[in-house]
Amino acid sequence: MRQYGKIIAQLRKENNMTQAELGAKLNVTYQAVSKWENDQSQPDFATMAQIAELFHVPLTIFLGGEENETAGATAAAESAEPVLGYCTVCGNAVRQDNVAQQRPVLICKDCVEADARRKEEEARAAEQQKERQEQGRKWANKRTRNRGLIWGGVIALVVMILVAVSYAIGGGTAGAGIVAVLITGIFVYTFSSQMFWGGFIFETCLFGGKIIGTPGIIFSFDLDGFIFLIVMKVFFALLKLFIFLITFVFFAIVSILFSPFTFVPALIRVSRHGWGGDD
Repeated sequence: MRQYGKIIAQLRKENNMTQAELGAKLNVTYQAVSKWENDQSQPDFATMAQIAELFHVPLTIFLGGEENETAGATAAAESAEPVLGYCTVCGNAVRQDNVAQQRPVLICKDCVEADARRKEEEARAAEQQKERQEQGRKWANKRTRNRGLIWGGVIALVVMILVAVSYAIGGGTAGAGIVAVLITGIFVYTFSSQMFWGGFIFETCLFGGKIIGTPGIIFSFDLDGFIFLIVMKVFFALLKLFIFLITFVFFAIVSILFSPFTFVPALIRVSRHGWGGDD
């Protein structure tokens, strides 16, 4: 395929014309002119004739010596069927056998097929990206679930050993010791596993630090007043800490007691959706 880009660009620049202006005169977009000049596409014979006429140059400027015959044959073949117009995308002449759309703009079949291939490739790339994200999400969910199960088992094992040792040292019966170890293991395992999954949100306990704020304190602007202010600030800080600890211990006990009943739902949730909720 002969390259006409340099010739078209040179003629346009010699006549102080922009790509948009040339496209308007040829009834094509400036993108089509840009593709011609960058040898990404090639104007047909009728378009080259228009360009030659527009710039008052002989048509042979586009033709090589050995290509004259071929160009003449092409011109004869193209003139056999009337031109409906020029494609607004690539700028090539559109005839009845290669028209894809006439309104609102004229587009040839090649451009429509190229656009369809581009959209198909984009859809395939988006689908592949979605599959990769889904695989990544499943892997993260599995890792979160396994982390909770493993660490929950480690913590429960340590606590069960401590309970067993305390029963052995205290001289308790073997049956009571076994029951205590098993019950403790169940509660500790179900509770600690869910802690790693985010199943128990202890931020609710922090409201203990917000129940009471430090009130405005009126004090005199002297040494005694400053001492009074410091003492009151320390008192209210200790009070807030005490309320926080009481609240934390209360919710921790409640969470431990309910953990065996929430373990299975939490395990299903973290396996399907990961930490933090549903999709």
